[in-house]
Amino acid sequence: MLLHLALALAVGTAHPILDRTLVDNPLYRAGKMAKVTCREKPISSMNRPQARKYVEALNACLNKAWRAHLKKIGLPLTDAGVGFINSRKTYCGSRWEASIAGKYCNREFGYVILLDRNLLQYPGSLFIFHLVGHEYGHHIQKTTGLLDAFQAYPSGGDRETEEQTRRSELQATCLSGVFMGSAFGSLGRPASDVTELKDIIRGSGDDYWKTHDHGTGKNQVSWFTRGFDSRDPKSCNTWTSKPGKVA
Repeated sequence: MLLHLALALAVGTAHPILDRTLVDNPLYRAGKMAKVTCREKPISSMNRPQARKYVEALNACLNKAWRAHLKKIGLPLTDAGVGFINSRKTYCGSRWEASIAGKYCNREFGYVILLDRNLLQYPGSLFIFHLVGHEYGHHIQKTTGLLDAFQAYPSGGDRETEEQTRRSELQATCLSGVFMGSAFGSLGRPASDVTELKDIIRGSGDDYWKTHDHGTGKNQVSWFTRGFDSRDPKSCNTWTSKPGKVA
């Protein structure tokens, strides 16, 4: 019944997604993520060693939280690895675009964070936390089969490919929100830090970079907020959403 409903919703999109792994994934039945405790490592402006320790500690917390969550649906989790580079270069077989600060490496089951001036200049915000959560969201997609299903799904042209890519990226953004919503109470931060993060996310969308692969700032904030407020990956099913929600 759930599959029929999901497929019916998907058919209403401009480019319907009919793959069961995408629209009716077991991840959507895992329920709300339990609240988790994460401790942020100290990080100061332009300090790469501190930034690496910050990200590594956060990655360990992500591994622990998502392992427990996926266990509820009987899925094992291979811990995600994390690496760092100091400048843009070809990585994971593709060119590093100017608009991105991190990249998930599908074959390596891990991700890379670019520790450049843009990322390290103002480390006090929650942006690094969100960036790591987003790249880890791709790891959850890989673990649950979502990423492979997306990459194998047929496309009828550039516009359809871009829309499918946005669905995948916005889902990762939402999954970042799920984790942050579960961990936020343990961070000792004011709610205004989340508001600030949303402003940063809004200003880093496709409408700012003139690209078409991650979604507008408005939609990125919308999907992040869905995850943060619900703490439930079910709210991150971008594959059945109308085109306007994933533009």
